[in-house]
Amino acid sequence: MPRLRTFILPFGALALAAAGWTAVWHWGSNRAEALIERVLASEAANGRVIQCAERTRGGYPFRLEINCTKPVVELRDESRPVRTIRLERLLVVSQIWSPGHVIAEWTGPMTTSIEGDPTVYSANWRLAQTSAQLAVGGYDNSSAVIDAFELSRDGTVLLRAARGELHTRPNQADPVSLDVVTRLQGATLGDAVRAPVDAEIQLTARKLLRSPNRPQPLPPRQWQAAGGSVDLVMFRVAQGDAVGIAKGNLRLTNDGKPDGQIELRVANLESAVQANGLGGTLGAVVAGLNFTSRATDVEGKPGRLINLRASEGRLQVGPIRIGLPSLLP
Repeated sequence: MPRLRTFILPFGALALAAAGWTAVWHWGSNRAEALIERVLASEAANGRVIQCAERTRGGYPFRLEINCTKPVVELRDESRPVRTIRLERLLVVSQIWSPGHVIAEWTGPMTTSIEGDPTVYSANWRLAQTSAQLAVGGYDNSSAVIDAFELSRDGTVLLRAARGELHTRPNQADPVSLDVVTRLQGATLGDAVRAPVDAEIQLTARKLLRSPNRPQPLPPRQWQAAGGSVDLVMFRVAQGDAVGIAKGNLRLTNDGKPDGQIELRVANLESAVQANGLGGTLGAVVAGLNFTSRATDVEGKPGRLINLRASEGRLQVGPIRIGLPSLLP
């Protein structure tokens, strides 16, 4: 009998632990489902209706999974027609030991259409993932990566890129502002044979979020009214041996036109113009920019420094002034 008890007790303890873990997993799964329902209701109230043809959950025993097949997102705004986005699948995963770290994988193709417009935009990719590190009362950071991306309009290719990245986090000095880093590698426009473009942008979007604990951006008009602006820390774009680097700050005026100043340094602009087959069209523009700029160093290469000023609805480059459109819907 003592020998039998020696075998039974460990198995009994293991069974109790498994039952307890199962109960904890189902409790966490139910809480995640309730959170999703609250988020969906909040998004719908703000004009973003998200639906799944079928939504299931799984991942037992060590993670939580929410699987949404045929997701449809409708963007509803009284001032604009309804925009509809469709995907094949969305899988959201969170590990039990790290519930604040949420990873989502998107399966294409994705199509976008606008009510009353027959044009259909479609996108496809090899891999698309987003992740967020959530915290009590807000979030710490978020990231998105996409590989082998292709964007088309009615079957015509508009853009291809080897890789794209987007990283965001609340600004430490002002939690309703957002620090953003985005990168694009190996990008080409259309089907034309051109040298690929690499780009990187680092910026801070001031007053962009509704509140520190809601990582939801304000609509453009509300953002402008809140005193929103963009601090462009660095914008770098390279194509072949041509390089452009910019920094500055911009905001929107009451009528939605850009206002601010950008410092642009360019090396080998002429080669980029020629590589894109625009030499005949923009030759005079390049000559004009050379006239309105001064010599400078760009990453060890000789280049030109150009100051761009936007004010009173016009862009000024040296003596040249160009009217600017409104950017608000």
